Amino acid sequence: MATPGMLTKEDEAIRQVLASLEQQIESMVTAGRTVERIKEELAGGYISGASTVFQQRVDDWMTRYQQVIGAFERFVQSTQGANQILTAAEDEARAHAADGIYYGLQGD
Repeated sequence: MATPGMLTKEDEAIRQVLASLEQQIESMVTAGRTVERIKEELAGGYISGASTVFQQRVDDWMTRYQQVIGAFERFVQSTQGANQILTAAEDEARAHAADGIYYGLQGD
């Protein structure tokens, strides 16, 4: 058990968070596809100036929404990268455990 103030990494918790984030991205992509489908349906059946303005606004929204999805994907990738770095650091620390450094840092 880690002492207060010690950095600990819970692999299962990180896996669950990453899975949840990836599921959220899938939901966002699905929502974007739904909006695009609705816009196309309107374009095919509703011809007017208002429809054109609406479609332009939806296109603008979709552009910004894609940017949000991209930022979210970069966040997930960064989280995955941080997890890999922490795992490598833990592995390296365990490799040095034979000389007592790792366990000494844990407060054991």
